[in-house]
Amino acid sequence: MLSTVPWLNAVVIGVLLLAVNRRLVVSPGVVFDLPGAVLREGSQASLTALMIAVDRGGRGGDQTLIFFDDQRYFTEDAEQMAVLGERLKNRVSLGVCKELLLLADKRVPHGDVMRFVNVARESGVLRVNVAEKPE
Repeated sequence: MLSTVPWLNAVVIGVLLLAVNRRLVVSPGVVFDLPGAVLREGSQASLTALMIAVDRGGRGGDQTLIFFDDQRYFTEDAEQMAVLGERLKNRVSLGVCKELLLLADKRVPHGDVMRFVNVARESGVLRVNVAEKPE
């Protein structure tokens, strides 16, 4: 009976290693958390923007980045926000749809989200759909 204990231990450790192995594999990429909201309504948005909070690299706190049309904009830079507003205005004037899909990381401050929504509204966007990224 005692001679089977080491074999049982080896089998248990082997099973645990196999179970944990899948969780240890890391995929390359940027990880960010989206708000966990229940989908209530949706829209067919032709414009999409992504807001994420990134670390300032030792300068304290996070800064918010907006990605729109393959360009990056800092919410703290008034000049970049003006350029973003003009770009949104140009895109809205080209298309029939005046809706914007906004994907925002949950670490983005509410004030930054509202500032961007106001820029979008001033650019002619009539509706902003804040959505959770589907899995």
